[in-house]
Parts: sequence; structure tokens; C-alpha cells
Amino acid sequence: MTTCTEVLQYLSGLRSRTLSGELAPAGLTELSAARLVAVLSPADRAALVARVGGMGSAQETIQREGAEYAQLQARVRSEERHTHSILFRFEGAAKRAAEEGQAAGDASALRAAQAELRDREAQFADLVQQKALLDNLVPAAGGFVALTGLGAMALRDLEVRAYRVSAMEFSAYWADSQRVDAELERTADAGGAVFGQLLPRLPGVDRSYLWAVGIGLAKSGSDGATAAATFLSAYEQVAAFTPNTENRLLSAEILATLARPLSETVPLLAELNRSVASTGVPPESSLAVAATLLAGQRQDGTFAVANLPAFLALTRSYEAAGLLSVVNAPFADLSAKFVAARSQFGMWGYQPSEDVELSAAYLTVSDLPITGVGTKLAIIARGVGTYLQYPLVAASILAAIPVLEANETLTLLERAYDILGRRTGPIPPPELLCLAVRLLHGIRVASVNEHDATAAARPAGAGPPTPSPGPRLYLVPLLVAHGHYFSTYGAFSGAHPGHVHAFGGFTG
Repeated sequence: MTTCTEVLQYLSGLRSRTLSGELAPAGLTELSAARLVAVLSPADRAALVARVGGMGSAQETIQREGAEYAQLQARVRSEERHTHSILFRFEGAAKRAAEEGQAAGDASALRAAQAELRDREAQFADLVQQKALLDNLVPAAGGFVALTGLGAMALRDLEVRAYRVSAMEFSAYWADSQRVDAELERTADAGGAVFGQLLPRLPGVDRSYLWAVGIGLAKSGSDGATAAATFLSAYEQVAAFTPNTENRLLSAEILATLARPLSETVPLLAELNRSVASTGVPPESSLAVAATLLAGQRQDGTFAVANLPAFLALTRSYEAAGLLSVVNAPFADLSAKFVAARSQFGMWGYQPSEDVELSAAYLTVSDLPITGVGTKLAIIARGVGTYLQYPLVAASILAAIPVLEANETLTLLERAYDILGRRTGPIPPPELLCLAVRLLHGIRVASVNEHDATAAARPAGAGPPTPSPGPRLYLVPLLVAHGHYFSTYGAFSGAHPGHVHAFGGFTG
């Protein structure tokens, strides 16, 4: 068995080119099969040296053919302008035919030259990679070994998580790591497919909002096309309840993720909206709160409307009050934890705001004790603060994932950011990071669960009736950072960090 510690030491030695020992043949074969290292025999290295030796002539050929291509391209453009000019129409038929034939031939030659130039550039890029491999080769195992790009990424991840997985068998660790990456990739692909169906139907809605909904629907486990159709229908039906786009998005996404048909849930939402409004929540905010209560319907079919007034007295954030209301725990316990979280933010220098209330609410419904989350939250807040002017809510959501430590969370967040960035097209970095927060929330890391005592901690319920969603399904604010907004969710006045609150994610 090759442990993560042994792999970490070996990969670190390859990076520094100072190997202090050999890895067992089976372990080296495993790393090679995973494409974390490249293993070459002396003959392979000699062949690589020969190939790389042709880089200079290959570069000269590209430069020469590139200049020839530019000249041919200029001639083709000149011929196109001429053959499309008015004066060309006055020329004789024979001359026009000759010039058109010349232009067609040059255009064909240009296409061929372009294809050939692209092939040569691709071959040269491959030579550059082989040169980098050659430069990184270290004598080992009777031949040579080098760290690959994928191996460098794996090494960084191992360095972050070494304290937790040091004695773990590397094959098990790597399989779980690949599963997590595949899960993020699948969710991003499914979210993109939903986004593609929503965009033509909702052209006036911000692209980031639609991506947020797409990710949320993808996480629901429903068929993408069905979920998108249900969402669009729900979005139209809830328009009568609120003119607020964000409330409509949140409510429609919740309706689309419920197992019951819209013919049943829309009337329930309308009734809950009236009940919520009767507690003093204004119309521009009541639908979001009502949708939260609908998502938290108890097993006996009732809703947590009766809990709402007590939490509205505790917090000025309507959405935070709604979130706290659906959690099946004694009010005294929830309120004490919420006040402790809010007080901690105050001691850190945060002024009262909607985001402070929401952050406190998300930490309250998490499994983490407030007394132990400060350092983790501070590290994450600094990390996401590079992108977000107001990082508190995003940091609190990430800190509330009990099975990941701060640096592990930031490493995985970076991966989610990259995965989405390859799919979303041009989206500002703050908005892309917010989408990455949503993609990451709820991720299950089996190798971490096995080593983190907090992963198994689950607060005891307060007794029947219990909420029906099952595996701790919570609302997650999707932070789409457009600078700021004037709060429509709470009783706070003035400008607050801009984000949209959307649905989805499991904390387990």
C-alpha cells in the first residue's frame, strides 16, 4: 500500500528535483497511470532529446510561413475588394473570368496555408511541452521521472490536506478526488444545459442569475429539460405575486425542485404569501419568505408560519427569519446561536447589515459551533475577499460546510471557479466566484468525511413534526456581485452588497 505521505514526499522531490528515495514500483505505476508523473527509459529520453532538438528549425519555419501567409492574406483581401467593386463590373468578360479564377485560387491557397500553419503551431506547442518535460526529468527507477501538470495540481492539493489524509492509501484518496472533480464537472455541464434553455425565454434576466438557477436545478437531481420547463412555468405564474425579479427567481426555482406539481404548489405558495404578509413582511419580500416556508414543509403537511414572528423579532432580515423558522430545533437554541454569531461579527467590526444577518443565519443552521468557526471563517473571507468587496455571506456559506477545512475549501473553490469559467463565457470574476460558491456548496468528500469528527455530528431534532426535505436541504444565497443593491429582503435601509438569493445545496 502506498500512502498519501509517501506520494507527497515523492512528488515534492520531483518538483524540487532532489529525490531522496524511490517509490515502490506499484506506487510509481499507479502515479503514471493517473498521469501524475511521466516515466521514461534512457532510450525514451534520448528520443525526446532528439525531438526537442528540432525546436529551433521548427520555430524558424513557422516564422517564415507566417510571413508568407500574411502576404497571401493581404493579396486575397485586395482581390476580394477588387472583384466586388463597381469598376470590376465594367471590365471585359474574359478579364473578369481570369481575375475571378485567380482570386478563387488564391483564396483556396490561403485556406490550405492557414491549415498548415495551424498544424505547425500545434506541433511546436507540443515540442514546447516536451521541452518542459525534458527539463523536469529526474533520474529514478533505472530511468527518468518527471512531474506532470496534473501532478503539480495533485501535489498542491495533497500539501493542503496532508495533515488529514497522511496515512490514507493514495489510491482511495485519488479515487475520491477524481469523483469530486467529476461531480463538479457533471453539475456544471447540467447547469449549463439548463441555462441554455432558460436564456432564450428570459432574455431580460441577468446571465449570472440564469446560471445560478441552472446550477440549482442541476443539483436538484431532476431531468434538466423537465426542470427548466417547470421553472419557466413557475416563473410566469408567480409574477402575479411580486414584481421583484429576484423573488420570482428564488420562488420559481423552489417550486421547480419540489416533487409536487405546480397545480398544487402554486396555490400553497399564494396562501403562504398572504400569511407571511400578515406578519408584517412587505410585499417586495414576502414571496421569498413564503417560498422558504414552502420548501420546509413538515412531514405532517403543516408549515412553520407560527415560528416566523418570533424570528422576525430577532432579526431584521426577512430571509434570515424565514430560514431560521424552518429548522426543526428549539427557538432558544437557534436564537442563542444566531445572537452569538451576530455578536462575533460585531466584534470583528462589521456594521449591522442584511449580509451580517444572513451570514449569522447560515452559521446558525450549520453543524459547526460558533465558538470554533472564527479562524476558518476569517481565512475563507480573506480568500474570497480578493474577488468580492463584501465577502461575508460567501465566506459563511463555505465555512458552514462541516467536512472541509479553510484551505481545503479555498482549493476546491478555485477548482469550481475554473470548471465554470470554461463554460460560462465572459462573466465578471466576482460573479463567477459567486457561481463557484453555489457549485461547491453541498459537495460530498468521502475521504474527508472518514477523517473529520464533525462530519458525523448532526443536531438532534426537537421531536415530531419534522421538516420533510430530508438530508438538510437549505436555501443558499447566490451572490451575484453587481456592486450593491438597495435591500429588498430586510428592513435595513441604504445600499448593501449585491447578490441574488437562490435555492439549492446539501450541507452533508
